[in-house]
Amino acid sequence: MSTASVWITKRNGKRGVRHIVRWIEPGSGKCRSSTFRLLADAREHVGKLRRDIRNGDYHVPVKISFSEWKERHLEDLRNSSDIDLSPKTIAGHQEALNALERACSPATLTEITPSMIREFRKKQLENGYAPRTINKHIEGIRSALSYAVRSEIIPTNKLLGPHRLFLRDEEKPPRILEVGEVTALMNVAKDLRQKAAISLAYYHGMRRGEICFLRWDDIDLEDKRMNIVNRVEKRTKTRVSRSVALRKETAAILTELQKQRVNEWVFERPQTFYWQCDKWFPRLVEIAKLDECSLHDLRKTCNTLMQDAGVSQETAMQVLGHKTAQVNRQHYTGALKEQQRMAVNSLPSVG
Repeated sequence: MSTASVWITKRNGKRGVRHIVRWIEPGSGKCRSSTFRLLADAREHVGKLRRDIRNGDYHVPVKISFSEWKERHLEDLRNSSDIDLSPKTIAGHQEALNALERACSPATLTEITPSMIREFRKKQLENGYAPRTINKHIEGIRSALSYAVRSEIIPTNKLLGPHRLFLRDEEKPPRILEVGEVTALMNVAKDLRQKAAISLAYYHGMRRGEICFLRWDDIDLEDKRMNIVNRVEKRTKTRVSRSVALRKETAAILTELQKQRVNEWVFERPQTFYWQCDKWFPRLVEIAKLDECSLHDLRKTCNTLMQDAGVSQETAMQVLGHKTAQVNRQHYTGALKEQQRMAVNSLPSVG
C-alpha cells in the first residue's frame, strides 16, 4: 500500500476550521479518518501513519464487543504497572460503563457517539439520576474510550471535541461551619482518633485520605511540623507532598494518641478507618444537632477562616495542597453566617 494513500482535507464549519486526516486502510481497503483542530497535529498524524504503513506496523482496529472490552479494560486498569489510578477511579469507570450498557446496550465501541451519550443522559434523568452523577458517568465513559484509543482498539475517541455532552448542574455553595459547630463536634467525640481526625481536617485542611494514611514518621511533635506525603498506599490528590506547621491543639491530641501506638500508622488500620469515617462522623453531627455536613466540609471551613483572618490565598493553597486559585476560590471559599449578618446589618434602615 502506497504512503500516498494518506492525505489531509480541510473543513470550515460553524466551530471553525478542522483538519481531517484520511487514509486507505491496508488490507481491508476501507477509508478511515481522524479530525484535528491544529494543522500541526494533523501533519504529525500523517507522518506516523505513513511510517507505520511503510514499515508494515499499521495496526487494524480490533473487532471486540462492548461487554468483552469492558471486562478487559477494567482488568488492565487493576493490573497494569504503567497506570497510576486509585481504586476509586477504577470503580468509577466500572460504574459508568455498566450504566451505559444498561441504558443504551452498545454492541461495539464504535457505536458510542455523542448522539448515544445524549440519549444516555436523557434516560438517566428519567431514571432519577442527578445531573452531577450523570456528568460523572459521561466523564468516566469518555476517559475509558481514550484508553481504548491508546490500546489501538478503536481509531478515535468520538466523545472528544466541542460536543456539549455534559448537563449543566447548579453547584451548591460550600458548607462552612461556625466555630461553635466545630466545638460541638469535638465535645461529642469521645474517641481520641475521632478528635485527631477532626483537628487535622479543621486546623490543617487535610483530606480524608491524607488523614487516615498519616504515619508517625511524618510528624515531628517537638518541632510541631507535619509532612503530608504522596505515597503508594494512598497518593495525595495532586500527587505532590507538602509540609505544614502543626497546631498546638492538634499536637496535644496526637501526643495522647501516640501513647496508644500499635504500628507505624497514626490510625493503626488506615483503610478501615477511612471507610469508618462515613459512619462515625455523620453520627457525631446528629448527636451535636448540627445541619448536615461532612469531614471534607471542615477542610473548606479551614480555608475560609484562614482567608477571613487575612491569610493570603497563596499561603492557604500551600496549606491545603491546591494547585490552582480557581479551585480554591470556587469550591473551598464560602461565607460565614456572621459575615452574612454583618453584611445585612451594614445597610441603612428605612421606614
